[in-house]
Amino acid sequence: MVGKTYVNLLILLAAGCAAQSTSDHSSISDVSEGLRERTDYELGQPAEAGRLNLPEGVSLDDGLSQDEAVALALWNNARFQADLATLGFARADLVEARMLSNPVFSLLFPVGPKLLETNLSFAIDVLWQRPHRIAAAKLDSQGLSENLVEHGLALIRDVRIAYADLRSAREHARLAREDAELRVQMAELAQVRLRAGHISDLEASFAQIDSLRADDAAKRSSQQATVARQELCALLGLIAENTTFHIAASDTASGSTEPIDAILKRALAARPDLRAAELAIEAAGERLGWEKSKVYNLIAIIDGDDKGKDSLTVGPGLAVEVPVFNRNDGKTARAKARLEQAVREYEAVRQGIILQVRQAHTQYISAHDEFESWDADIVPSWQTAVERTEKALAAGQVTYLSVLQARMGLVAACVRRAESAGRLHRAAAQLNYSVGRKII
Repeated sequence: MVGKTYVNLLILLAAGCAAQSTSDHSSISDVSEGLRERTDYELGQPAEAGRLNLPEGVSLDDGLSQDEAVALALWNNARFQADLATLGFARADLVEARMLSNPVFSLLFPVGPKLLETNLSFAIDVLWQRPHRIAAAKLDSQGLSENLVEHGLALIRDVRIAYADLRSAREHARLAREDAELRVQMAELAQVRLRAGHISDLEASFAQIDSLRADDAAKRSSQQATVARQELCALLGLIAENTTFHIAASDTASGSTEPIDAILKRALAARPDLRAAELAIEAAGERLGWEKSKVYNLIAIIDGDDKGKDSLTVGPGLAVEVPVFNRNDGKTARAKARLEQAVREYEAVRQGIILQVRQAHTQYISAHDEFESWDADIVPSWQTAVERTEKALAAGQVTYLSVLQARMGLVAACVRRAESAGRLHRAAAQLNYSVGRKII
């Protein structure tokens, strides 16, 4: 009866320690919530590998906006989906941290005058070591979720940049073709002037060469637009799909009115990689406590001895590892070193964020000022010059050559405006990523 009581107590103890809720496991919903709080985008449930999963409200038939492109990438980007799959490892680590060591049953058979002897051993040091182990696994899981949120923010940045690059490449290709057509007209006009004796054969050949060069530049611009589209398709998970779509025009990002100190404060509060570094410090502290708790290792024993004549005596026992030669100093020192490394890594991440935000803010302000200059001043000035030149041509004050030259100047200015618009969109995407949430 006494033996059965001890056995039942051990079984109840093991069952009570093993029955833990798994509701605190990290999941895709945690990453989705982190992204939604920062960017208003959410994740969908992972689809079958290689299968396109369209978010609700996203269609490729009516033009793909920048927001739709981001939503599509978050649901289908192959690399990001592979990163999300690592959540399964975190859940497995947490399950393993909660598991208990199996009891060991020993049976010594009677030989000669020796009687039957049994014992059941159960490691009870897990009772004070296990909480540290579980806490460390939970913190690792939370840190992984924060890192995956950071991966999602990086993907959003990359999609916005690729989208802006495609818009800029297509506009550049259109303007390059327009410039090539103007230079063809210049070459034809040069032939007319050559026949009239107004220019030399060398000058006419220069105009022809310039026309050929512009045609080659137009072809290369068209190829660059194709490459930009392929890069965007890869980010959206459409690289293996025979899908056609056109991108919608998007507004140019407006200037940020927040001072840099306010932006830095928001960044340090929002960046998920900084939060992951904080969790790494907490996890390292739990592991240090875990290693310190390993100094004393105890094993509970239930011993059963056959006394003969159908008599079996059962009694409890305890095996204690005496920490004389080994006090787990090596692993404890390693845990302390990891804690120190985690603290220093946190400061390195913090300083890196400050640098990223300052650089991104400076680049954005510069790109915004440059775009405003070309869009509000230089391009309108060239448009006015073209209108005046055309009026002067109608009045017989200038030749058609002056009109072509003015139009080519306007095309060149439009090219610079398109390039500056692309830089502005890229700078805005980088600033949003650096802050850890959408501010532009």
